[in-house]
Amino acid sequence: MTTIQLNPLNPNHRRILQFLVGIMLIVFLTIFFVILQKNKSVHIKNNTVYLQDGKLYVFDETIPLNQYPDRIVFHYPYLVVVKPEQQKSLVYNLNTKRKETEVSQIILDYFHRKSLSNNGNITYFDGQDLGVLCEKGFIKNDNEILCITKINKNNVENKLISIDIKTKKSQDVYVSKNLLTDMSIVNDVLYLGEIDLYTNKSYLLIKGERVLATDIVSLIYEIDGKAYFASYKGAFNGQSEASYLIDRDKIIKQDTNKIFLYR
Repeated sequence: MTTIQLNPLNPNHRRILQFLVGIMLIVFLTIFFVILQKNKSVHIKNNTVYLQDGKLYVFDETIPLNQYPDRIVFHYPYLVVVKPEQQKSLVYNLNTKRKETEVSQIILDYFHRKSLSNNGNITYFDGQDLGVLCEKGFIKNDNEILCITKINKNNVENKLISIDIKTKKSQDVYVSKNLLTDMSIVNDVLYLGEIDLYTNKSYLLIKGERVLATDIVSLIYEIDGKAYFASYKGAFNGQSEASYLIDRDKIIKQDTNKIFLYR
């Protein structure tokens, strides 16, 4: 008569089996939590980002903004809410519709986990001292930063410069007698906002060509691959806010009481 072995596995085999079961459990839990996180983003009630009456609505969050010194930084797909008085910046990823990080820095730009920040005297790129103070900045690529900086620290006039990250050398890109209000690159096109402080006329520079704008260019941003600019409430525009589509060399006002930054 043949004896039936109820447990033919030796201790080594049992340990291997337990290890494999543990690995399968870890893989299962990882997949489960990834799916859970994705489902969280799907069930957002507000799938847009917009500015209205001094409040920024970022998906299901509402963030009050002081007209000064709070500001918004945009480098698609990242939107940054900067709170200088609290020494913090909130970074949102528009693709995932979630807050990506919160840092104790005054962010000028953020792109692919690399940040451009100010400490009040110097501007840093990922902790590297750039040797200049930027009022606004844009991470063009891993080797180059665009920076709006003052021509003379005692005057308001400023200029746009390009900084080589490796050598820290800079060169002028655009020098103006007026005030540069914002800048960005959308689809490889450089856009610059400018205001004449003597006439109060605002302009948008598109590929170096000046176009008269009916409102001050406060923030240049991108929606669905198209360039827009927002005009915040201020003395130059009758305390009203508006948004404009930039269509080649034409500026088209958007018929809405909200400044949409994502939709």
